[in-house]
Amino acid sequence: MTKPGFYDKLTLMYIISGMHRSGTSLVAQLFHQAGADMGDPGTFYRADRHNPDGYFEQPDIHDINFPLIHGPWGRLAYFWLPNESTIRRRGRRMQSQIQHVAAKYRDKVVKETRFCLTLPAWLEAGTAVEGILVCLREPQAVAQSLRKRNKATLRHGLNLWQTHNQRLLASAGQIPLRFISFARLLDPRYFEEEVRSAFNFFQIEVPPEQIRELGENVVKPDWNHARAETPNYPPAVAALWDELSRRHAAQSSSDRPTVDRQPCS
Repeated sequence: MTKPGFYDKLTLMYIISGMHRSGTSLVAQLFHQAGADMGDPGTFYRADRHNPDGYFEQPDIHDINFPLIHGPWGRLAYFWLPNESTIRRRGRRMQSQIQHVAAKYRDKVVKETRFCLTLPAWLEAGTAVEGILVCLREPQAVAQSLRKRNKATLRHGLNLWQTHNQRLLASAGQIPLRFISFARLLDPRYFEEEVRSAFNFFQIEVPPEQIRELGENVVKPDWNHARAETPNYPPAVAALWDELSRRHAAQSSSDRPTVDRQPCS
């Protein structure tokens, strides 16, 4: 049983994360337009040609997650990702900065794909996470998007997809997780159900008519590149994709973090 007042001493955050190019920006945009408190919108990381509608990420979180991953190697680190112990070690040197930024986003929804890798450093610094909304997209589609954006090989893209998802699952521990499917968000038959369950997970009440409007105004039909057949993945990728798909299908619509707080402003 949790001690009275225990959560009041912690910095509580609601996190949207998942592998790059898995729909995290779309999900964050839906939360933002639904009224979730995601910090000052005026400081959101700028949109670009890869995400013309915006990333809905805060640069001061980047200022922590980037050096935790990149270290002295810059973006080359994505060819040789640091292991968890290296990220934890870097996090200890940045502990006061992590604590300051985490306190700034107390009870807010924050979106950052790099939490897949950096979450252990944030947790070690004392950040308490109420729940993580994990965005899922078919691995081959992610790898193809990375090839188009970053000139990465399909094999490297699949390896990155596997590493990001595996590490997020491992580091989350007992933190409540909910999985949201990019493919189902793009399918009008499932959009409302998928979005409503995500809002419920973070305890955000959104009327059905507003959810329908979000689908009409935010989701673009030409994003849907669903394939008829599943590619022949390497065994480890196939097993992880099967596990994530199973966990998505098995989750209850009532699943949510156990602490009753409202992240909306």
